[in-house]
Parts: sequence; C-alpha cells; structure tokens
Amino acid sequence: MIMNKNISNIVNLGDRICATLECNGRRLASVNGSNFNSLEAVRRALLDLAGRYVGMAVLTVRNCTQGWRDVTALATMRRAAATIPTAAPRVGAQYLIPWAS
Repeated sequence: MIMNKNISNIVNLGDRICATLECNGRRLASVNGSNFNSLEAVRRALLDLAGRYVGMAVLTVRNCTQGWRDVTALATMRRAAATIPTAAPRVGAQYLIPWAS
C-alpha cells in the first residue's frame, strides 16, 4: 500500500516558529521567532547556528500559528576543510623532512 503524502507545511512571514536541531540527544541550535518566510529559511538559520557537526541530526519545526509540526532527519558531514599537505622542500636529489632535522 502506497500512501500519497500531500500535506504542505507552509511558513508565512509573521507565523510564530519554534524549531530545534538535535544530534545524538544534544541540542545544537534552537530558534523561536516570526521572521521566517519559508521552511528552508528556518533550516538554514538552524544550520548556521549549529556550526560544524558530524552525524544524523533531527530537525523539528513547529508552526504555532498554523498548528503543525514537521520532524525531519538530516544527515550531514559539516567538518572543517581538510588541508592538503604541501611537498617538502627539495635540495639536491633528496627530500628534506622539516620535523626530522
């Protein structure tokens, strides 16, 4: 049996929104306000507040004005950019290892 989910959770500017982002049982970020014009704007605000984390997070958005709640799983790998090691300086035919000299 396939169920068609035609529920549309719309956020209007002025709606009172209470939202949280949790990862491994720890609250990473929360917002409570009415300055959002879309569900995506709420999601972006929470991700910006949460900073860098790795794993599966749960995004819960409650529209207190319209009376609905949306719970979404969010998998992410928000790590710092890896630095690429540079080649060691070369003198003659041998490589110098800075930490070994």
